[in-house]
Amino acid sequence: MNYVHHAIIGVGTASLGVLAAESLGAAPTPVLSLGMGALVVAIGSIATDLDHPRSFISNTIPSRLLRIALAVLAIPILAALGTFLTTRDLGGTLNGFTSLVMGIRFLRWTAIALAASLGLMVLSLILYKSLHHRGPLHSLIFTAGITLLLAFACGLSGVSPAWGLVFGWGWLWHILADGLTDHGVPFFWPFNDERKHTLPRWACPAGRLILSTVSVVSFFGLIIFRLQPYLV
Repeated sequence: MNYVHHAIIGVGTASLGVLAAESLGAAPTPVLSLGMGALVVAIGSIATDLDHPRSFISNTIPSRLLRIALAVLAIPILAALGTFLTTRDLGGTLNGFTSLVMGIRFLRWTAIALAASLGLMVLSLILYKSLHHRGPLHSLIFTAGITLLLAFACGLSGVSPAWGLVFGWGWLWHILADGLTDHGVPFFWPFNDERKHTLPRWACPAGRLILSTVSVVSFFGLIIFRLQPYLV
């Protein structure tokens, strides 16, 4: 499965949960929260593949951000280089460059995006070399750990801990979906490194088809359910 399949499954299964809750009488979730929730679930659904340096989350996104950031910072970088070549003052050049970039909000966020992109690439390479693809990151205990950690971090920062759970939902369904493939995943790491399957192996192909279909139907079903008052 690629990142598109994982994002669809994560968002689709979350949509099914929201649709079921609202059908049973739960208060409707605000549209903005639904949109943000879909984004967070999608990120959680593809973040699980950080242990592969050529995945969408660790290669495609960072490399594109890197190119954009370098294009935006090209003029300040060239200006700093010219200053250094004329003054030979490395410390002063670096201080001036840092002050310029940090002093302009747009350039500051561009520099942050540049640093984050490089960080993701390095982190992915380290995870791949040390843990390998579909290793510990694809286990239930790691899923629980990253979910609780993010929920705790959200609580400390004044954001609802529920967002950590939303991210974890996407992460969980990523490993469940990968468990429907031929290779399976190490669900019970570190107690058992053997790769297991979500369903009996003979049922996995049908499971993948059913899961994908239910996810797509649930996503559009939620949209139609929300639009129903306007269609009558």
